[in-house]
Parts: sequence; C-alpha cells; structure tokens
Amino acid sequence: MSNNIKGFSKYLVIFIDILGSQNRNDYQETYKINDIFHEELQNNTSYDMEHTVYFRKVYSFSDCAYIFYGFKDGIEDTRKDLGKLFTVALCNCEPIFLRFIKERILFRGGISYGEAYIDLNRSMFFGPAVNKAYKLESETAIHPRIIIDSVVAEETINNIEQVKYRTLANDTAYLPYLLAYIVPPMPFTGDGIVKKDIDGQYIYNYLHFPENNIILSQYYSSAEDFINELIEFCKKQIENIQSYKIQDKYFYLKRFSEKILSNLLSDANLV
Repeated sequence: MSNNIKGFSKYLVIFIDILGSQNRNDYQETYKINDIFHEELQNNTSYDMEHTVYFRKVYSFSDCAYIFYGFKDGIEDTRKDLGKLFTVALCNCEPIFLRFIKERILFRGGISYGEAYIDLNRSMFFGPAVNKAYKLESETAIHPRIIIDSVVAEETINNIEQVKYRTLANDTAYLPYLLAYIVPPMPFTGDGIVKKDIDGQYIYNYLHFPENNIILSQYYSSAEDFINELIEFCKKQIENIQSYKIQDKYFYLKRFSEKILSNLLSDANLV
C-alpha cells in the first residue's frame, strides 16, 4: 500500500466500540482502552515479516477504533487469498478482545469487507466498507458482540476448513503459500472463531481459545477457569444493576459464555 493513495481500495474493516462510554469520566480508563488497542496490535507486528502479503492500520479515538487490513502494493493477484487474510486478521484481534474481557470492559463491533479510502499518514478514512462496519455495530449487534458480514464469515470458515484438511493431509506443497499469511500456531478448539448466533447472524467468537494464548497462560490455568470467572462476574452485575437495558448486556454475555463453556467441555470429553 503506497502513501500516495489516488483512489479507493478494498479492505477488511473492523470497527470496535466500547460500551458504557457515556457514563465514563475516568480518563485513566479511557487511556487504558486506547493503550490496549495499540499495545496488542504492536505485539502482533513481530509476526509481520517481509514475506507477509498484508498490512494493517489502526485508528483509535475516544472509546472506539477502526482496524484495517489490506494487501501490500505489488502483490500478485494469485497470492491474494481473502480467506487467509480474513483468518489472519481475526486471529490477530483475539488478544485485544481477551484483554478487554479480562479487564471487564464490554464492547461491541462490526466487521465488513469492501471499498474504502485510508491515509496511512493521517487520521483520514471513509467509504462504504467503513460505513458497513459501523452500521453492523450500531444497528445490528445490540448486545456485546461483534457482527461479521456474511462474505467475511463464509470466506473465513472455508479457509479454516482448508487449513485443517491440508494439515491433516500433511500437504507440504501448501506450506510456502501459507507462510505468506503466517500467524502463531492457532488450533481451533471448542467453537470456531466465527460462529452463528441464535438470531442467525455471524459473530466473532471472542471466547475461542487457541493453544498457548498469552492471556490464559499468564493469568489462568485453563480456558474453563477464564470463562467460569466471566460467568460469575456477569451474575454479580445482573444482581447489582438496576437498569434493565444494562442488565440485558450481561444476560447476553452470560448466556454466550455458558454456551461456549458447554461446547468446550463437550469437546474435552471426546478427546
């Protein structure tokens, strides 16, 4: 991606909005939110090598952020695989969301793919994909969840299935191509990183736990402990909060967490 942008390009756009910002007067808390966005993305740059075909850019302000993923300039069309790009982007964002959950910061979001204009040197961006990500968050998400556009969701699911198949088949010829999108080893356990919610919407499963996740390894003995602690937190919030509108957010998070935990334990029993 060159700095002299003369037109629109296609990007994966991830919009994240922190809930409860209207009642937040703690500047230290706002700083922590912005710091998490940038710190986790900065941690991910250690995996951005010369052979990677994508770039990312984050714009954070107040209690929200836009994260863009696109292909680098000069990349041949034959190497531009949307499924791999989407999968890498979603996996890279997982530590951000887990950090927020650990800090008990609720969030909502939207993920889209399409045309947009971004300036890598200035905080300037706009376009249909930007608008779509915002609308998914503001009009469709409602609960503390991240809605994924069906195009992004289906491409990601297909790519994950291909990676599983080729890994099981030990397809070494596929390895050099996969390295262009390389991320840390992330076997998919419990539920996939993309799943359908009860209303049929594709959502980001931010309680999807890859092996050796740093949030778990540093602070928790297992994914089960992490989720159980989150469930207990939601129960306390439901008991102590009078506003039904706010209670509903914790009811959703509690139900979602319980479902993921149930699936996680079922998978463990099958091993």
